[in-house]
Amino acid sequence: MHSPRITIKDVAKKAGVSIATVSRFINNISLKKTNQIKVERAVKELKFKPSIYARRLAGGKLDSYGLIIPGYEGVFYSFYALEIIREVAAALNRKSIDLHLHVSWNKDSFKNSLVDGVIMADIVGNEKQFKRLIREEVPLVVLNRKVEEKNISYVAINNFKGASDATEFLINHGHSCIAHLAGDLRVQCAKERLDGYKSSLEKNKIKIKNNYIKNTNFSRKEARINLEELFAEKVRPTAIFCCSDEVAGEVLNFAEENNISIPKELSLIGFDDNPHCINGNLMLTTVRQPIQEMTRIAVDILRDIISGKQAIKQVVIETEMVIRDTVTFI
Repeated sequence: MHSPRITIKDVAKKAGVSIATVSRFINNISLKKTNQIKVERAVKELKFKPSIYARRLAGGKLDSYGLIIPGYEGVFYSFYALEIIREVAAALNRKSIDLHLHVSWNKDSFKNSLVDGVIMADIVGNEKQFKRLIREEVPLVVLNRKVEEKNISYVAINNFKGASDATEFLINHGHSCIAHLAGDLRVQCAKERLDGYKSSLEKNKIKIKNNYIKNTNFSRKEARINLEELFAEKVRPTAIFCCSDEVAGEVLNFAEENNISIPKELSLIGFDDNPHCINGNLMLTTVRQPIQEMTRIAVDILRDIISGKQAIKQVVIETEMVIRDTVTFI
């Protein structure tokens, strides 16, 4: 049989002090010398090891932040998801804070007792968990999504402006037959990129053609299917703006296989600035989203909320056009 777990209540009783005194000991807060000796002796005799739960009960910080990533097919092959994980981990490491990574597969299963606060990389398919964390008043920052709740911090990217700039860049190079390979339109960033694309077309009095807008769900497989449909059209697009560099990479593959010259016959712009898309003979023109800056700001905001230095902060960061080889004049 297992011995019963020793708790701070047991230590307090053994030492003849209050639970609050043991809590102060756990969190390295100075005590009267006599109480310090009593608690140390009780801890040694009971072989007590304070768990994260004991620290939470004691009101102390765990120095561990949660990162919740929405689960989807290919999440561990996604440049964006892996960059978010890497950059959040790096930012926390610089502050000597542990990362508790949780991939959410449409289940409200995150244990917030394990962390001081949470960063959510979007909330799509994860709304129930998001609402619970708010209800339980867990310190929270949302990444890459503007949320309606006024009392929740977020750090988002100006996806609308980035997409609008990309489409405008193609228009300024003489293109009017511009297709858009969109992402998962349940996701705010994908919807904003589609809206930015449409806005630039309307601004320049170019008719929006629904058959030129294809939903790829950020999937290369879906992109390939949609490309075959696009290039079966009587009037083919002369340019494509993609929801991501991954999708743009599939356009490059498709073009090579079908002897379509880029950028001579087809201009192409991606979104992300994925370093894997600057290898080879063609370097992709793209929209850079500052993931490192976004995650750094999110970590700083969460740390300030946890320490009581700051309340709510809502930040939108601008993107940047990165001009390389895949766009030309017609």
